[in-house]
Parts: sequence; C-alpha cells; structure tokens
Amino acid sequence: MKSKLTDVRRLMDDSVFEDEKFTEQHKRQVLNRITKEERKADWLPRSLSVVFSLVLIISVAFLLNTVLDITPVQQGNPDGADQPQTPPQEPIESLVPPVPEDSEANKEKEDAAKEEENTPNEEENETADDGVFELTPEEMGAYENFSADFDTAHLKDLDPVSVAKLYVWAGYNQNYEVEYELLTDREESIMWSKEEHLAMPNEHRAKPEDSIIFFRNIDDGEFHTADGLSGGVSFRHADGPEGKASMNMIQNEDGVWQVGFMALQ
Repeated sequence: MKSKLTDVRRLMDDSVFEDEKFTEQHKRQVLNRITKEERKADWLPRSLSVVFSLVLIISVAFLLNTVLDITPVQQGNPDGADQPQTPPQEPIESLVPPVPEDSEANKEKEDAAKEEENTPNEEENETADDGVFELTPEEMGAYENFSADFDTAHLKDLDPVSVAKLYVWAGYNQNYEVEYELLTDREESIMWSKEEHLAMPNEHRAKPEDSIIFFRNIDDGEFHTADGLSGGVSFRHADGPEGKASMNMIQNEDGVWQVGFMALQ
C-alpha cells in the first residue's frame, strides 16, 4: 500500500505539479494575508480603549474645574459674612506714666556705686587669700600710685608698718623694681644699685611660698624707734622665743619712711 502511494505522488509531481513549487514568495504572500486578517480582528478593541480613555480624562478635568470654582467659606464664619474688625488697642506703654530720664540715670549711678563698694579689690584679696596679709584700701592706693612714678610723696601718710607691708607685697609678687624703689634713698645707706638688684639671681631672693609663711603676721607688727629717724618693725614669724624678727626702717630727708638695705635684722 505504501509503495502504491509513493508511486502516485511521484506521478503527480511529474505531471500535474511539475511546474508548481512553494517558493519564498509564496511564503511571504501567505504571511501578509495572515497579518491582515489579524489586524482586521484587533481594530475594534483598540478603538474602544482609546474612546474610553478620552471620556475618562474629560470627566476628571470637568470634576476638578467644578471643585476649584467653589468659593471657600472663611473659618469661624459659616455664612461667609465679613467679620467685624476689632478696633486697635492702645499700646501698653502709653498707659504707664513716663519715668524721668534723670531718675533712671541716678538709679544706675547708685547701683554702680553700691556694686563698686561691695566688690573687693582683686589685688587686696590676692594677698589675703594666699595667706600673706591684707592691704588696706589706703595702702593699696599708695602702692598703685607709687608704682606708676616712684614718687615717695605717695608714701607720705603711711606709717612704717604699712611701708614694710608694701615692700613685702612687691617682693612676694616678684615686682623687684618697685621693691628696690621702696628701699631708702639716703646716699649713705645705699648698698647696691637698681641694676644690681634686678640682676640678682632668683636663688638669692625669697621664694613666694617662703614669704607666705615668714611675713604672715607683719600687719600686726609694732614699730620701735630710738631717734625718730630709724627703727624697726617687729613681728612674729614663728612660735617660741626665736620666732621674732624685725624689718629695718629709715626715714628719708622728706620725712617718708622707707625700708633699709639688709631689711631683716
């Protein structure tokens, strides 16, 4: 049976289908026809989709336009009527009686004066806090004025104990120029120059911590003089019979007390 069918196919190819062959051109024609049929079948759904999208866009635009055209009602006023305006209030400052400028200035001056009285002198407190001694306002003023120009007239009203305190205070604060100027200016009593005094090595000077201990009681010292021109300020630096020292004091030609060279006796 199979051989017969094969023979029939060969006979058909040799006779009826001798010149007929399925070429590439035939393939393209078949493909084009199939594509056209598919496009004809899809145009209706696509058209409906486009129409629906346009309708949706137009509806949304119309809805937004309607919402935006609605006038909002003011908060706190449901019927939309204008609220009554509150009359402006008079500033509070106008209700308070003005204070005279002179009174304010005087009050500020009084407050500043009270604050200055209650504020202790920093340099004066420095000595007291360190345990050396406390300078009085008069002594501090004399020291500051004397340090500015070394004029012994600033020391005129100070007693020998106060001058001795200023000498110790200058050395304690390592102000050696003032320390030298507080020494006697009598020619016969000068033992070295200021240059030599300033060039003195530190190991030959009293250390600040030693001054704290040694001169802590000098403000309670007592001055003794035999001739009214020289003397000494006696004070205690330690307990016991050997704990007493004296600082040599000399009065200059202007009647001002100064510390003598080789101050401790």
